[in-house]
Parts: sequence; structure tokens; C-alpha cells
Amino acid sequence: MNSPRFLTMLNAVGCLVLGAWVVVQWLREREADLQADRLRAGLAEARALADAEATRRAALERDIAVLKDAVGSTQRSAEESARGLAERDGEVGALRAELDTARSRLAEWEDAVRARDRRIRELESQLAEARKRLVEAVERLKTR
Repeated sequence: MNSPRFLTMLNAVGCLVLGAWVVVQWLREREADLQADRLRAGLAEARALADAEATRRAALERDIAVLKDAVGSTQRSAEESARGLAERDGEVGALRAELDTARSRLAEWEDAVRARDRRIRELESQLAEARKRLVEAVERLKTR
């Protein structure tokens, strides 16, 4: 068993086994490297996606803040409009009351003017009668 040929064969088989072992290890390492590359690519993709989502989240938060400000501004504007409308309603009510008062006073004045005109006509007719009597009296005095 110690023949050189046996040792050479054993050495050749050992070299083949070691070569096969090296090839197997190299294939495993290559597969592990490919898997690591895929994992790194997946990690990079996940990080890019996370960054994109973070950017989107920040944009949405800004949009929400702007919308909150807009809603608050709209609410304040609506409240101011409601207050202004209430004030104008009060003013309209006061103006209507003044208008009604003015109309009633105008009606009173119109009645007073009509009464005055009637009184003036009565006085004119009385004056005309008095003038007529005065003329008649003067005529009687002249004829006497």
C-alpha cells in the first residue's frame, strides 16, 4: 500500500476531492454573494421607497397644515361675515323702524296739510263772504 503509484493515485484523488470541494465552496460563496447583492439591492430599494414615503409624508403634512390654516381662515371669515350680517340685520331693522316712523309722520303731516288746506278754504270762503258783506255795507252806506 505504500507504493508510490498508490500514493500518486491517492494524491490525485485527494486533489480532485479538494478541487471539487473548492469548486463547491466557490459556488456556495458565489450564491451567497448573489444573495447578498440581491439583499443589498432590496435594502437600497426599501431605503429609496422609505425616503420617497418620508418625502410624501412631509408633503402631506405641509398640505394638511395649509388646509388647516385655510379652514381656520374660512371659519374666521364666516364668523366675521355672520357678525357683519347680524349687524346689518340690526341696522336694517333700525332703518325699517325709522322708515315706518317717517312714513307715519309723513301721513300725519299730509293729514295736517289737508286739514290746513280745508281750513284755508273755509277761511277764504268766510273772507269772501265777509268781503261781500263789507262791499254791500259800503254800498248801503254810499246810497244813504
